[in-house]
Amino acid sequence: MTVPFIPAKLAKAILFLRGEQDGTRWLSELPATLDRYQQAWGLRLEAISDGGAMSACALGTAADGSPIVLKVPVDAAAGQLEAELLRYWAPTGAVPAVLNQDPDTGVMVMERILPGDTAWPRNGIDDARRYGDLLTRLNAPNPNTPPSLKPMDEVIEMRLDWARERFTNPDHQHPKAQLDAAREVFSQLRDTLDRTQARVLHADLQAKNVLNDSNASYAIDPMGAVGDPNAEAALWIAIQDGPTSITQRINQLADHPLLDASRLAAWTFVLAIAEYRRYLPASARRIEEYLHTDHPPAHRTDPY
Repeated sequence: MTVPFIPAKLAKAILFLRGEQDGTRWLSELPATLDRYQQAWGLRLEAISDGGAMSACALGTAADGSPIVLKVPVDAAAGQLEAELLRYWAPTGAVPAVLNQDPDTGVMVMERILPGDTAWPRNGIDDARRYGDLLTRLNAPNPNTPPSLKPMDEVIEMRLDWARERFTNPDHQHPKAQLDAAREVFSQLRDTLDRTQARVLHADLQAKNVLNDSNASYAIDPMGAVGDPNAEAALWIAIQDGPTSITQRINQLADHPLLDASRLAAWTFVLAIAEYRRYLPASARRIEEYLHTDHPPAHRTDPY
């Protein structure tokens, strides 16, 4: 059997993530790894996706002709947790099914969502409705026991730490007052969270990790955490580059039964600052407009 060509974009991302020496070794072993699982699980691989940096995703078919994705994670533990989360959410119908897995390496084969278009939010309120439906399905009654997960607070704090590092670069600088304000609001949100109402979260449910078929949206690449679903939705609201403003997105999701309008707005303020990247002009302009004119007055500082 042969294996597909490794796209240059994926190779570059892996080398950046793992470093030249380790990344080169991992990439050199990838063809043999793909072939081993292709033969063991009776797959036919056709192409490797050029997206991502944490794994190699090979597209193909199973022995019965059904479309599949063979996923080889860069980090075995992350792959194992991802498979656990997908199996946990399997009863909800909101994620692709895990068809096979090597528990030692985290390599798994999943059903492939078709057409599997990334759910870039560029269609106004219809995007919010689809996203809201996905939130509802992910949080449907579930008989499964979730894996052990870290608090969502830790994920948000990590994003704020990344922002602080990023903002030290003169090309990507952000006013310090804004980051301090975000940390203050974050602290208030963390202190007022009712832990008994915490939910199992995807923890990175932004557009790039949502796929569409003709009828619905599906979550992929979960990080996993436990916490406030408003933080989950706020990340999707903050990380966009379409024409719909941040305030419009907050209003579109504010009445969702899983969400609270005031906490959703506050989490969005925190994550808009944490995810500000000047080198992404469309996203940056959208965040600047929100921080300058639209966000709650109690959080306003006057950065621009």
